[in-house]
Amino acid sequence: MNRVDNTSSRSKVLLRLRWPIVLVVALLLAACGPATSPPAEQPGGQPAAPGQPQPDTQPKAAQPKSGGTLVLVNSLGDPPSFDVHQETTISVIGPIMPNYDGLLMFDPLDPSKIVGDLAERWEQSQDGRLYTFALRKGVKFHNGTPFTAADAKYSLERMISPPKGMVSPRRAALGAIERIEVPDATTLNIFLKQPSPSLLAILAQQRGMAMYSKAFLEEKGQEVMKKEIMGTGPYKLKDYVRGTSIELVKNPNYWMPGRPYLDGLKYFILPDPNTRLAAFRTGQLHIHGLSVSDAQALEKELAGKITIQRQQGISPQTFLLNTTREPFDDIRVRQAISMAIDREAGIKVLAQGDGDVSGHMPATGLWSLPREELAKLPGYATDKAAEIARAKQLLADAGYPNGFSVTLATRNASSYVDLSTFVKDQLAKIGVEGNITPFESAAIFDLFNKKDYAASPWSYGFSLDDPDSIFSEFYVCGSPRNYTGLCDDEMQRLFEQQSQTLDPVQRKKLVQELDRKAITQSAMIVLYFGRVRTGVWNQVKDYRVFPSSYNNVKMRDVWLDQ
Repeated sequence: MNRVDNTSSRSKVLLRLRWPIVLVVALLLAACGPATSPPAEQPGGQPAAPGQPQPDTQPKAAQPKSGGTLVLVNSLGDPPSFDVHQETTISVIGPIMPNYDGLLMFDPLDPSKIVGDLAERWEQSQDGRLYTFALRKGVKFHNGTPFTAADAKYSLERMISPPKGMVSPRRAALGAIERIEVPDATTLNIFLKQPSPSLLAILAQQRGMAMYSKAFLEEKGQEVMKKEIMGTGPYKLKDYVRGTSIELVKNPNYWMPGRPYLDGLKYFILPDPNTRLAAFRTGQLHIHGLSVSDAQALEKELAGKITIQRQQGISPQTFLLNTTREPFDDIRVRQAISMAIDREAGIKVLAQGDGDVSGHMPATGLWSLPREELAKLPGYATDKAAEIARAKQLLADAGYPNGFSVTLATRNASSYVDLSTFVKDQLAKIGVEGNITPFESAAIFDLFNKKDYAASPWSYGFSLDDPDSIFSEFYVCGSPRNYTGLCDDEMQRLFEQQSQTLDPVQRKKLVQELDRKAITQSAMIVLYFGRVRTGVWNQVKDYRVFPSSYNNVKMRDVWLDQ
């Protein structure tokens, strides 16, 4: 029986993970990939996009060893719930997804490739509107009941058409699916409304694409997944002590022989950054995201004992404006706010110079706007003094010649408060007074869902460098994560058009036009994209840091050389 300790604990300061939580990958599989997937254990994707990880320089032992516990950290505090279909934060996805499998996954050692998980193989029809997945036989949930295609259908439909009271952040990303059919227990047919070049990548992300047990939910009700875990994954929940740790133990009946190698995973809940750094430095944590200065110091101090894995990141720092409230229902005010922010200064102050100015698509990815194009858009001008003057004029034109005051709602975590402090200082340049108000994770997400806030400095995590994934979450009208409330007909048209365009060149043009429109609307203001530096103790083997930590959390193939 899984034990969940729901006893109350003292309020903790929640800190976001320092490594970015998104994946640089844009796989145009339907457009240029094979019609039939490779076997599950063989490479199956397209070449890596710019910004993908470099080959692992860490030495590898010849033969994996079994045993040991990998010790990790949950720096954002306790998970709001265990339901990975509803939650988006890494504090849930990190420790809970190892209990689950999906249909597909990204190769743990090569994030440019999609491989099978519970799907052994898959085929795409000639017209691109039908995917047929052949599922593994003999897979069982942790309670011993068999996994079948009916469970896969139920899980996907739960995200596409969520039951009453459930928020589904992935609903829009799966919007191309018209219907799902189950010819037999090991065959799943997914019919699409139109061809979708992003569907396989969306299904492969580990950010919530978990297969649930249909019978378990029908017996216990939808709310059960918030407090209990029932998956087919390589690990099972052993113990959760609120405010202290989450411990997973090896699933002895896992469908892949010999996996996982580890006896278990343990996630310590450590909100304080100094405590986390000390724990990593002394070897009490095996893996830890690092700042620029900490990475440089530890690389010398622990030379030969740790490896620093570096990535181009795709995690943006943003400023959200609620367009359903005054004064942010006025585009002139929103543009003035964007113009006030010096993005290069943000990189220097918040990222120690290690970041990239970009629009909504990651700076180093396939879809990003060139810098010369960005310079023509609100907030990106090279002459910042002139842009500040223009911002003040826009505020005056909108009826705020002396500025105004606004509450800056954010997460109660040091990195979020640092971001908010920077934004507050930038707003002061145009006479806008920002008042920082931090909230615990559950409370701030509740405010977002209800649109009960005015403005919020926020650090986002993307799962994929893919326009369907990013714009479906943040800009599609009615999307649960469209926290700004913006609903623009032209943006909706561009999104739908690019989503079904198979020609990658034409699709890129549409995506960049969509990005220009989003930047001009200035509802979700992107400051910059950070980069990744992660320290890994050398006894940890076969672990690759992804640009998105959402997509390599299962730890099925990781082992300890000890």
